[in-house]
Formats: sequence, structure tokens, C-alpha cells
Amino acid sequence: MESPPPTQLERPRSVAEIVGEALDIYQRYPLLFLTLALGVIVPYELAVLAATGEGPLATPAHPSPATTILLFLIEYALLQPLISALHIHAVIQIGEGRRPRLVQVAVRGLRVLPEVVAAVVAAGLGIGLGFLALIVPGILLALRWLVVAQVAAVDHEGWLPSLRRSGELTRGNYLHILGLLLVTALLVGAVNLAAGAIPLGSSSGAASVAVGIVARTLTASFAALALALLYFDLRARSAGRAPRSNPEHQYPRDVD
Repeated sequence: MESPPPTQLERPRSVAEIVGEALDIYQRYPLLFLTLALGVIVPYELAVLAATGEGPLATPAHPSPATTILLFLIEYALLQPLISALHIHAVIQIGEGRRPRLVQVAVRGLRVLPEVVAAVVAAGLGIGLGFLALIVPGILLALRWLVVAQVAAVDHEGWLPSLRRSGELTRGNYLHILGLLLVTALLVGAVNLAAGAIPLGSSSGAASVAVGIVARTLTASFAALALALLYFDLRARSAGRAPRSNPEHQYPRDVD
């Protein structure tokens, strides 16, 4: 099978272009990205269902604070970093004109996961302290370290250089980043609202759990793709260079 042409990843993009290209990539490789996200989300959601009796579409009337915090930490410190690492390495292969292979992408994502988790956790601690001190510092730090997972997954130089590099990439681009976050949040919210509006009976029933997992998979995968493209967009903006037809990629190649 003929390989697809290389995709120019490292170029400045508007918010609309990032969203459009994320949707285009998803449409070109739906099975790949669905599988990458499903492999992370399905075990987690089934474990949550077994432990709490609640499916992904459930809205607990009296949620346990301890359970809520625990689930948030698992999602923030493990699920999101893993999905981010898997998706950005798939995007790198697409950018190089190769057809992403599931096993190869999974191996690469799992290999860098410890560094990605460390960087995300460090960023989360800093953002949390910023919110405790004053709201504004927390927001600014969240924007500053938005692509720390992508930096750690690609550069794999450690959590501290990843924090520093993410800050360099996002500097001066906060409004651009906020625009993307707003559009992404609206799209994700629309999918979740549509899934929640379907009359499926009990939130722990098979139909509700299945629809909830599909909705979470689609939104998590799309968000990860959008952030991957934002990372390359910010690299180009940071370097201040114009788009090139045959860019030289400075990303680690997967080993066949």
C-alpha cells in the first residue's frame, strides 16, 4: 500500500485550522485513534463502574468527595498523559508520511509515559498552588504548561525541561490558546450533552455505559489531537519561521 504524502506539522495555524486539521486526521485514521483512546478509557470506565456502580453518563446526587478526588487524580495523572503521548506519536508518523501502526505507536507512547506523567504531575502541583494562592496565577500557569505532556512525550528530557520548554512555546500565545480551548470545550460539551440526552435507562446499564464510553473516547481523542497540533503550531510560532514545503522533522523516529 502506497504511503500517504507527508503532512506539514510544524507551521502556524489559526484556531479554525487546528480544529479542521484535527477533524481531518481523525477522519483519515478513525480506527487508529478510536483504538488508542478506547484502550485507555474502556478499562478505566469499567473499573469505575465495578467500584462505584456508576457509568460514564451518571450524575451522582451525593458524590463522595474522596472518590471524586481519587478519580480526578487518576484521570489527570494517568489517563490524559497516556492518551496525549499515544496521539502525538501517531501524529508524528502521519507528519512523516508514514501510516501509523497501532503497536508501534502504543510502544512509543508507553515508553515515554513515565516522563509524561512526571511532567504533568509537576505542572498540576504548580497550577494547584497557583489557584490556592490566587485564581489568576493558577490560570496563567495552566496556560503556560498546557502542552507540557506533548513536550515531554516528544523531547523526553525530563519533567523540569518539559515545564520550561512548554513555557517558552506558550509565551505570548495565551489568547490563541484560550481560543482553541474554548472551541474544543464547546465541541466536547456538545458531544457530551447529546450523549446524555439519549434516553438509555439506568446509567449503569449496558446501553448507557456503551454510549458514555463512545462519547468519552471521541472527545478525549479529539482533544488530544487538537493539543498535538497546537504543540506543533506553537513550535513554529516560537521559532518565528515561515511554513516550509519539506520541513526537517526533529522528532524521534519509531524503531521498526
